[in-house]
Amino acid sequence: MNVFKTIHKSAWVSVLSLALLSSCDKGFEELNTNPDASPFIQPGYMFTKAQMDVFSNSYYSTGVLAAGGSMQHYATYKDVPGIGDKYYFQQGSYPYDYFQNAYPTAVNEITEVIRAVSGNPAQVNLLSVARIWRVYTMHRITDLYGDIPYSEAGKGLTDNLYTPKYDAQQAIYADMLKELEEAAAAFNASQATMGTADLIYNGDITKWKKLAYSLMLRLSMRMTKVDAASAQTWAKKAIAGGVITTDADVARINYVANGQNFNWNPYAAALRGADLSTSSFGQNNTEGGKFAKTFIDHLKTTQDPRLGVLSVVWRNEGTTPRPST
Repeated sequence: MNVFKTIHKSAWVSVLSLALLSSCDKGFEELNTNPDASPFIQPGYMFTKAQMDVFSNSYYSTGVLAAGGSMQHYATYKDVPGIGDKYYFQQGSYPYDYFQNAYPTAVNEITEVIRAVSGNPAQVNLLSVARIWRVYTMHRITDLYGDIPYSEAGKGLTDNLYTPKYDAQQAIYADMLKELEEAAAAFNASQATMGTADLIYNGDITKWKKLAYSLMLRLSMRMTKVDAASAQTWAKKAIAGGVITTDADVARINYVANGQNFNWNPYAAALRGADLSTSSFGQNNTEGGKFAKTFIDHLKTTQDPRLGVLSVVWRNEGTTPRPST
């Protein structure tokens, strides 16, 4: 056996294999690039998605009324028998739904918007709006769950940080108030806005500033039982800055009644599709969608004028407003 010839032959095989491998790799990066995707964050598109996801995040993607059920608004919601309007530990994963859905969607999205527009003076209004919206996003989460990932949230992509630390709610509130104050002060009427990418105010920075101060007032009121002095300080700042005082300035997304379900109000879509369906007259979902006596009695006792708007009574094949008294 000629060892040298064998080695020589093996070397040629290796060279040929490398050549073939090299030829197979030619143009691979281009072939593996999605032509329909952008390699860069588009702040407007991402911001629109972040707005939608904050309002839509709930039990199931359609936004079925888990939040209301967990707050004792509904009777016998999804748990049998009849404990929807009681204080209890709800079975399954329902209580954690907003936490689990908010971080991979709304939190990550608004964090990426902030990262994309930070450091560019021409995009200061985009940054301020994004900071305010992140406060609103995190405000909902911490009010539901207390101590949550906050300062390190949304850093999986940039820092490979997939286990962010939990921050104390007191520290979270302090930072949210700071963010609102700085964001409101940084608005510049001479610079570009989110424009039509903003589903709430269509880029109107005057209204965004009012929302910032209104959120500041809301946060300060939450603090009255734990830090009255700070609560008073921030409440005065908010009122001096200018809060929302008219319905025209209320932060809302105007959903549409037609087209794809994604464009519908998720809560209305859920009710329309099951609980208040015209074909079922409220009989399709006997476990949910019915207001609890506890809730209705409270509205009556406090003479809440919204009762006749919030609640209807099904009679035969139609509805009548629930009387306010």
